Amino acid sequence: MFELLSSALLGLLVSLGIMPASQPERLEALAVTTTTVATHNTLHGSANLRPLADVIGWQEVDTDEGHTKLGALESYDHFRPGAERLHPSNSIAISWRRNKYDRTGGGSRLTHPGEANVTPARFVNWVVLKNKETGAKLAFINTHYISGAWNGEHPERQERWRTHNAVVREVVADLRSRDLPVVLVGDFNRPLAQDIPGMNHLNTAGVDGVPIDQLYVTIGIGTGPAERLEKYGSDHFAYTATVRY
Repeated sequence: MFELLSSALLGLLVSLGIMPASQPERLEALAVTTTTVATHNTLHGSANLRPLADVIGWQEVDTDEGHTKLGALESYDHFRPGAERLHPSNSIAISWRRNKYDRTGGGSRLTHPGEANVTPARFVNWVVLKNKETGAKLAFINTHYISGAWNGEHPERQERWRTHNAVVREVVADLRSRDLPVVLVGDFNRPLAQDIPGMNHLNTAGVDGVPIDQLYVTIGIGTGPAERLEKYGSDHFAYTATVRY
């Protein structure tokens, strides 16, 4: 369990003599960390990549144009695990504000291989970020599922979609087993909230139904609903939310 004692409560405990003031490292560990997160499908890098949040999961950064825009995004570091710039795992890059976070871990898993004229190889990427001020760690997962599996046109793609979903659930379970708060974002290519153990799907304020671009957070970390932003030149809206852990 994460101890979510506010600074005001900590001050009261110190003033009453219940907690000594000579434990700065303990007080730091009890501080609440607030982080903004976002997801945006960039339409193969043609969108205007904006500083949407503290931590951002991008999809379809699969062109030189897209990676050039990503590199020009000031004040951010990026996780692109593929050795080559246009490796398909790099299309779901993750960005974070370098003045707020240090990356302490991360990884990438193949969900299924690609097939010409059907789908590129698909991946799940994740990072573990340590807040420089509070020391709290957050696991952030980004992914992009195969398209067309649930629109009535390509039911043969559903097996790949389900295989991808199983890998997502495994990655979430592994990170949760490390007692890390987890945020999962991505283009799910299915307008249906998924049942992912230990995670809550965030509804989007003012939006009926479930968009295919979704955000999930660990049950028990404070957050409001997701917010739909603009498209910024993409064919997808960007989405953001605030988490506290």
